[in-house]
Amino acid sequence: MIMARPGFNPASTPLPMRPSDPLATSASPRVRRLLGERLELVEELWQTVLRSECPPEQAERLMRLKQLSDPEAPQSETTAGIVSLIREMDLAEAIAAARAFSLYFQLVNILEQHIEEDSYLDSLSDQSEPLPADPFQPPLASQVEPATFRQLFERLRGLNVPPARLEGLLHNLDLRLVFTAHPTEIVRHTVRHKQRRVAHLIQRIEQADGLSLDDTLVIRRQLEEEIRLWWRTDELHQFKPTVLDEVDYALHYFQQVLFDAMPQLRQRLRSALSASYPDVEPPRDAFCTFGSWVGSDRDGNPSVTPEITWRTACYQRQLMLERYIRSVSELRDQLSISMQWSQVSPALLESLEMDRLRFPEIYEERAARYRLEPYRLKLSYTLRRLQLTHQRNQQLAEAGWESPCDGHAGRVRPLSNDASGLEGMNQSPELHFSSADEFRASLELIQESLEATGLSCEPLQTLISQVHIFSFCLASLDIRQESTRHSDAIDELSRYLQLPVPYAAMDEPQRISWLLAELQTRRPLLPPAARWNEATAETFAVFRMLKRLQQEFGERICRTYVISMSHTVSDLLEVLLLAKEAGLVDPQAQRASLLVVPLFETVEDLQGAPAVMERLLSEPFYRRLVSSGAESTQPLQEVMLGYSDSNKDSGFLSSNWEIHKSQIALQRLADSHQVALRIFHGRGGSVGRGGGPAYQAILAQPSGTLCGRIKITEQGEVLASKYSLPELALYNLETVTTAVLQNSLVSTPVDDTPSWNALMARLAARSRSHYRSLVHDNPELVAFFQQVTPIEEISKLQISSRPARRKGGAKDLSSLRAIPWVFGWTQSRFLLPSWFGVGAALQEELDQDGGQLELLRLLYQRWPFFRMLISKVEMTLAKVDLELAHHYVQTLGRPENREAFEAIFEAIAAEFTLTRDLVLQITGHTRLLDADPALQLAVDLRNRTIIPLGFLQVALLRRLREQNRQPPMSEAGTSDGDGRTYSRSELLRGALLTINGIAAGLRNTG
Repeated sequence: MIMARPGFNPASTPLPMRPSDPLATSASPRVRRLLGERLELVEELWQTVLRSECPPEQAERLMRLKQLSDPEAPQSETTAGIVSLIREMDLAEAIAAARAFSLYFQLVNILEQHIEEDSYLDSLSDQSEPLPADPFQPPLASQVEPATFRQLFERLRGLNVPPARLEGLLHNLDLRLVFTAHPTEIVRHTVRHKQRRVAHLIQRIEQADGLSLDDTLVIRRQLEEEIRLWWRTDELHQFKPTVLDEVDYALHYFQQVLFDAMPQLRQRLRSALSASYPDVEPPRDAFCTFGSWVGSDRDGNPSVTPEITWRTACYQRQLMLERYIRSVSELRDQLSISMQWSQVSPALLESLEMDRLRFPEIYEERAARYRLEPYRLKLSYTLRRLQLTHQRNQQLAEAGWESPCDGHAGRVRPLSNDASGLEGMNQSPELHFSSADEFRASLELIQESLEATGLSCEPLQTLISQVHIFSFCLASLDIRQESTRHSDAIDELSRYLQLPVPYAAMDEPQRISWLLAELQTRRPLLPPAARWNEATAETFAVFRMLKRLQQEFGERICRTYVISMSHTVSDLLEVLLLAKEAGLVDPQAQRASLLVVPLFETVEDLQGAPAVMERLLSEPFYRRLVSSGAESTQPLQEVMLGYSDSNKDSGFLSSNWEIHKSQIALQRLADSHQVALRIFHGRGGSVGRGGGPAYQAILAQPSGTLCGRIKITEQGEVLASKYSLPELALYNLETVTTAVLQNSLVSTPVDDTPSWNALMARLAARSRSHYRSLVHDNPELVAFFQQVTPIEEISKLQISSRPARRKGGAKDLSSLRAIPWVFGWTQSRFLLPSWFGVGAALQEELDQDGGQLELLRLLYQRWPFFRMLISKVEMTLAKVDLELAHHYVQTLGRPENREAFEAIFEAIAAEFTLTRDLVLQITGHTRLLDADPALQLAVDLRNRTIIPLGFLQVALLRRLREQNRQPPMSEAGTSDGDGRTYSRSELLRGALLTINGIAAGLRNTG
């Protein structure tokens, strides 16, 4: 029996704390109807697959387990019935149960995504008529429901926002979404393909009104077959993914969705703008662009080498070129315009003559066929140049970043003597496109000729828009490295040069003085023949590779260098000095082709950020480097703020308040120096790492800090939920854009209310003290976390190329990364990083003055920042299950820790109850999430249905850990009585499958 344990009854100490009452009756009727109809389909499919793939008795037990976890099942019967069924299971059946519930949740995720997509499409179709004026509509600063372009522009027109003000904002609109590989994506790429196929078939069934009964049955059978194939596919990664595997996964969303979605986003914005502001110039096509850390983020990941970053850039360009080749081929088929029936611009005819001289073989091959079809002939030349560019890109990818360069951007010497198909390219490098600008110029020449004769071509305009947005690089690569790697390298260099005082021995003023002096001299600092230790050699190589990247791809491919754990002015100057040695900083021209971005992560660093940036911007040389960038007419400084480590360090409330304050101080500093500021928000997928609804989070940014500019990380775990379906991607992109516009246009004084800021400062300090007293000051907390959460097993999931711990894997809190820290608490249903300390801080404030409750309610109504905080806490509390969490503590905690662990659990439970009660008092809700019935409905459904996976996980973890402490044990006494011995690998596999299932159920990892 996998649950058997002498004298132990997992249901003996129930806690009345599970926030999983029956489904909310207040959810919107439409959402309830859609969810009900589609849940019925999912249930039928799930049961069909179980009956066909599992032995009859096993299938019936699994379905009984599901019935017991249904939200409508009596609470009193749930736990005892689930435990009884699990006790009857052997390991094989427990694994089947974990897989079955994981499948169920992933099917539910698919249908929820379709509901979100349908709701978005409905909101668009409802906009055929202008919205009536609503005198009771909340002010823009207080709006919580995401707005479409049409709704926002109509609202702005109704508020008499001047066209000139809106046009100025649109002119500077700059949204950058940066994809990352972590928190790690727990679902295999292979399984994602299955999910997309299932999603497509479910959509066809839902749209089956025009299909015959026979056609519907055929689709239904295909759907069942696809899910059965999914069932027989291993959910777990077979091997630890390489960095290039992660690159392939992240770029999938561009290939499948974003490449085609972005021109639609542009068109929707222009259409909505023309309806309300017909005279306002729309933003440039590339108002929203993408970045990536996948393949370039080397902070703590030794697998990200200069060669990997180079290959990533080549791979991204390969994908873009392949899409462009396909699009140009299709355009050539479409633009069959004859000179007999249409005029052609002289500029186009002149370009054809130049192309004939460069490509005589194309002229000989195509001129007769396209003699009177100039557009087709021009596109034939363009297609050939793209093909040569693609071949050359493959050659560069194979040769590597250290391949010789002739000194001109975009040109290389011949890389081999192989003349098969490449001889002409190597002899005449100018035949390929050396930049996306050249390609776009060819397309615009065709467009201008068409427009001069009164014609337009939407596919051509779409392709031009795609080139504006994606260029040849698809997404800009941000380099990230930890600050000590640079100081260590410079210290080794200083010792080699025998400086009177080695760099490590200098204090901060000495370092700044020496770094600035070296930055402004033209003398090289790095001896070319010196030998360095491995870490230093790689640090130097990264900067040489960056120079080579910019020579080949242009500055857009990689202009940002993020310094994690930035503390001081010297942290930034060190990177600039290393960049100067590689030719990325020109001291004579006082120009830099690299934007150095500090990442302030801890609370202390967030507090010190304004002083660091003040010192830098006050330095004339640095100020001129900032002014040298080509991204903006105004000098631009980018600063990244980290949510994860500040939260892990000081708790949710303190972290968010320090980030809020830091933004205000940095913006004031930037204004005083007449510098444009772009804040880079390092948000995670979960609330404990800065996640949550992006629309509300952007509206909650301090007034006057966005100015149409924002940069946000899009973490690996949320990519599927945001970008797996075209309309879902457009919904996310549209609401992010409207939120930035809305925040930038709204000027509200609430962020500067002294009494409110003083209140938040007190709450943050109290919350931090309470959080740290448990997390950092309690000597038993690390053991508690390691034993009662699956943190050690999570580290065995083959889901990331990056280690889970820093500093060589030391098992202490400081070495553990924020991602697994949040992941572990989430799996065991504590979700502690997202709320702990909030209740104690609020209660202490009320103990000082009971009348403050009314002020807190006022802040929730009037202050977007405070409302966002409370809403995130409320959402997280709704997902906490302390009864199940207590089961983890009782079953997985070792006997010698029982008393200490119970004390920790009681402290957590008391804080949960206090926080929940105070949040309800502030919001005025009867139940958590009353203000969002659709979310409440979804959370209630998942809270109850996920319970069996929690009990299964605990049972498997207990057996696995017992086996890790002694030789393999016989499974005698199980219901089958076969005396099987289960290996550690089998038990680990079962445990990992439950981790997959719970992550799918909660739609969160870390």
